[in-house]
Amino acid sequence: HRGDSYGPRSGSGRSAEGWGSAAMGWEDDVAMDGWTAEKVFGGCPTGYGYDDITFLPGHVSFEASDVDLGGKLTNRISLRMPLLSSPVGTVTESEMAIKMALLGSMGVIHGNQSAEAQAAMIQRVKRFVNGFILEPFVLGPKNTVEDLDKLKAEHGVGGVPITEDGKLHGKLIGWVGARDTDTIPEEDRKRQLQHIMVKKVVMGQEPISLKEATDLLRKAKVGKLPIVDAENRLVSLVCRSDVKKSREYPNMSVNDSNQLMVGAAVLVGLEDDYERAKGLVGVGADVLFLDGSVDAGDRLLDLIKRLKAENPETDIIAGPACSCRQAKRLAELGVDAILIGSSVPPGGFDFGSASSAVGRPEATAMFEVGTYIRLNFGIPAIAGPGIFCVGHALKAICLGASAVLLSEPLAGTDEAPGAQVLRDGTWMKLQHSEEPLRALRSRLSAKHMPDSIPRHISRAVPCQGSVTGLVPYMLQGIRAGMQDLGLKSLPELHKALDGGDLRLECRSPLSAQLMAAAAQIARQSPKPEVMPFFVAAQQYGA
Repeated sequence: HRGDSYGPRSGSGRSAEGWGSAAMGWEDDVAMDGWTAEKVFGGCPTGYGYDDITFLPGHVSFEASDVDLGGKLTNRISLRMPLLSSPVGTVTESEMAIKMALLGSMGVIHGNQSAEAQAAMIQRVKRFVNGFILEPFVLGPKNTVEDLDKLKAEHGVGGVPITEDGKLHGKLIGWVGARDTDTIPEEDRKRQLQHIMVKKVVMGQEPISLKEATDLLRKAKVGKLPIVDAENRLVSLVCRSDVKKSREYPNMSVNDSNQLMVGAAVLVGLEDDYERAKGLVGVGADVLFLDGSVDAGDRLLDLIKRLKAENPETDIIAGPACSCRQAKRLAELGVDAILIGSSVPPGGFDFGSASSAVGRPEATAMFEVGTYIRLNFGIPAIAGPGIFCVGHALKAICLGASAVLLSEPLAGTDEAPGAQVLRDGTWMKLQHSEEPLRALRSRLSAKHMPDSIPRHISRAVPCQGSVTGLVPYMLQGIRAGMQDLGLKSLPELHKALDGGDLRLECRSPLSAQLMAAAAQIARQSPKPEVMPFFVAAQQYGA
């Protein structure tokens, strides 16, 4: 029992047992600062949040740029960075998912919308970058310019191949692009495409590799290259814009088809949860996040069983789970990763504590549950909710998380949905959590509304600019923190955690409150350097 190994520190006679001294080769107990995570969390009945703990520095022998933040989202999916955008209605839609995938991670598109709208967002992400476009838009010779205009308005497609039957795998007979239609007057937009199409088309012949197709595209100086078989039937398409995106974002997260990776959330407990999940897999979602915050009982377990039986190749993340018992039930059904956290995150803008007394502090839940599933089932743990800053993200990774789900830090970015409002001279965006009342009203029937208790309120968060600038800044903060710890990769970090070489201590509640108050007043003060520390503490009641 871990409680038996936890004892008070008395004088200078610190026990070397459980301190990892053999692994480190240290013989001087006095030099053994801090405690192992096993002692901090296992021997105390108190639960800790991320603000209650701090890690001790290690030996630094490398630059922050040498830190490798790549890791596993699931055992089959690896990402270049451990930050994910949360499936919240004011955080992740198609634009956010696209930018996160381009940066080397992934976005999880929220389910606070119709299944059709969510599937359309998945398709938009999948079409943003392609290697070989296996399902290009195709028109026939008798289609009109108006048909192409409609296609452009709905999907942003300016040029399409023309086949004899207007379908994929039909015989390629021409091409129509924006240059062929821009000069046609409005009254003549009903003209058939066979009269304006380019009949001499540069094309690639199967079999052909993506590199060969790219070289041919560059030599021919064309924007798009149709790929045909031996019978001149259209089989795929290669675009120059995709080559440019690959050059600008070398770390982008793509699947085997060279399409951007994206996840989709399914709120368990609704009548259409299985049909929604099946439809999202059908349109190409790489990961399903089964959100059990409303119904984490037998319905969640039955849904996992059914999806795993019918779609064993689809990766499933389930949660949130804040106890080992919850995680054990999910892991035994074969989920590929587990979201660690409480359905009702403590503090912040949440008011669920008024209606719920169930949950667990974030740091304790992350260490206990994350260690349990990693050592017993070998599946990754994902941290969230409750991550509000870079420091929280680094602490979650130090406690065993392989990835971190970000909500509030990304809610103020340009890619997050929602209108900007000007408040006290600062541009703000409204942000809510997973279960806003407005989304509940749109999804649930009137007779079910009394059974659903909204646990979060909307609030305004400062605008942060583009996620392409914010996320690299956060990543650099995590790299700098890992440099201070003396660890160069996530596997090294987790090995040090399990071996007792990663040391930490607890802060006093007053210290944490004072630091939080000082940081808050510094953010709001035009000249924080002249604000006395005690003024900040008194103003915020620390």
